[in-house]
Amino acid sequence: MAAIDIPEVHKFIETIPPFSSLNLLERRQLLMGVSMLYVRQGQTLTLKNEAATVHLIRRGACEIRTPKGGLVDQIADGECFGISSLMAQNPDGLQVVAMEDSLVYRFDKIRFKETLEKSEAFELFFEHTRHNRLRKLSRSQSNELASPALQLSTPVSHIMTRQLIQASPEESVQTIAMRMTEARVSSILVVEDEKLSGIVTDRDLRSRILALGGSADSLVKDVMTRDPVSLRPDALVMQAQTLMSESNIHHLPIVDEEQRAVGMLTAADLLRHQELSPLLLINQIHRQQSIEDLARVCKQWPTLIMNLIVTDMKPADVGKVLATVSDNLTRRVIELALDKFGPAPMAFQFLVFGSQARRDQSLGSDQDNGLMLEREPTAEESQYFAELSEFICQGLGLCGIRLCPGNIMASNPEWRRTTVGWQQVFSTWIKSSAPSALLHASIFFDIRCVYDTGTRQGDAVNNLITAMQLEVSKNSVFLATLTRTALASKPPLGFFRHFVLESSGEHKNQLDLKHQGLALINDLARLYGLSCKTYRAGTLDRIEQAIREKLISVDTARNLMDAWDKLNGLRLEAQGRHWQATGKASAYLDPKDLSSLERKHLKTTFSIISDVQDVAQQRFLRGYS
Repeated sequence: MAAIDIPEVHKFIETIPPFSSLNLLERRQLLMGVSMLYVRQGQTLTLKNEAATVHLIRRGACEIRTPKGGLVDQIADGECFGISSLMAQNPDGLQVVAMEDSLVYRFDKIRFKETLEKSEAFELFFEHTRHNRLRKLSRSQSNELASPALQLSTPVSHIMTRQLIQASPEESVQTIAMRMTEARVSSILVVEDEKLSGIVTDRDLRSRILALGGSADSLVKDVMTRDPVSLRPDALVMQAQTLMSESNIHHLPIVDEEQRAVGMLTAADLLRHQELSPLLLINQIHRQQSIEDLARVCKQWPTLIMNLIVTDMKPADVGKVLATVSDNLTRRVIELALDKFGPAPMAFQFLVFGSQARRDQSLGSDQDNGLMLEREPTAEESQYFAELSEFICQGLGLCGIRLCPGNIMASNPEWRRTTVGWQQVFSTWIKSSAPSALLHASIFFDIRCVYDTGTRQGDAVNNLITAMQLEVSKNSVFLATLTRTALASKPPLGFFRHFVLESSGEHKNQLDLKHQGLALINDLARLYGLSCKTYRAGTLDRIEQAIREKLISVDTARNLMDAWDKLNGLRLEAQGRHWQATGKASAYLDPKDLSSLERKHLKTTFSIISDVQDVAQQRFLRGYS
């Protein structure tokens, strides 16, 4: 135990929920008998006897684990452990392990129990925390369901190899082959000016040197694969699996933002990481030879989404996984369409908009897509693309991605345009303040290309986005008008912070989490995203980019991102419950289904959205009445 400065502890806890809800006298009484521990990295705390009480992390990080070492939770500064020990004598034998050197406050057991008895809100907070950890414990013990899905959200940085074997382009093949043999690796990264420029694998050495009778003195630059596909360290294992499968590669370099190699991921690394069910679905998708077969395979889609929801995967990661599956499904349907109608008479790009473009799909998401053509088609070519697009959209509908009620699909000739045609219609919307133009901007300005038959992959769409960003940067009136439209809808909070619920109909006395919550954040993110110099399609990516370009304060942005995460989590849970009960997706939530603490958190979340709307109004409407 270490000496403790009570005033300093008091200053710390007065900003930490739920201690901040206590009055001054209650906090002082709680701190009587408090002590401080210094816990070394790797040290295990067994909470028995007088130690069977609540602890608060002042600085550091810890893991809560089962007796067998299973991970239940990770906690850091301002978070508590020992709740189960105090309130229920720790029946599951949970242990606390320090992930790094940590300073921890230990509360006196008797004083803490007295505070729990006196303050209902204080007790409710810790009951809720204990309940959540028990739920995580239960899920960690249900490996047959939770394990595969949880692994999907693992960043590749957790499983990649960091001890890199590198070469320069001017070295000989014999030199690098010896280096690979000594290191017992099957690939070597080629680095030039500290940046990744290529890769040489054992397969390259066999096919490009041995099989052709090449010389061992050949230079690396003549046999390497230049500009290999790569990923960032924060990419998901799921994304790595898919990229390697699509590119037919077994070695994937991991690079930072400066294109410097920081890791290597191999097929063997992924195999050790165990089997992933969405990858199996993707593999099944690419093996199907007809729309009917695809539709049968895609009946697994709702079950997959339910698996992701119940495993407590981060909502943002759920969206990324679903978008990856959707993208692969879309590509396979397009391939089947090309098989049926023959090669396209010109290069084209298949565009997706809305939630698929933002990578935040959920149960019941519909299609928003279009076609970008290389040039104006002839009458015969127009008929070809009409039939191709109809096949694609109807095929996606049969596979579970329902048709767009607003007919924003490539099957609608309005949304089959040339590159110039798309640029012109985007420009028209930006110059117009008509409600229809603003509605289109809110959908079409979230854009990605998922299939490109052109020789310069992605160039046409990137040019469209660049032109759009340039047009927006010159037109502050458009941003102001878009801001008024975005701010016209408010979070569902009335006077005295009461929820404003649906007053009639099927969803009477419920909240619409999508249109009254998430859509408002998406609109705000779009405003900031369109103001950035660098385009991002995803909501969280846009907010992050706005931070980097100093368009929004870090605190405001982080609060908004937390609000998006909270609402998305609630929406996924609500959709899961509704799907299980009715077979249909619904983003409506009855606040009565939440605990009083959860309702309080939800009100705070809506208040955050309202606050950021005020900030956006000051930024984008300044000077406009």
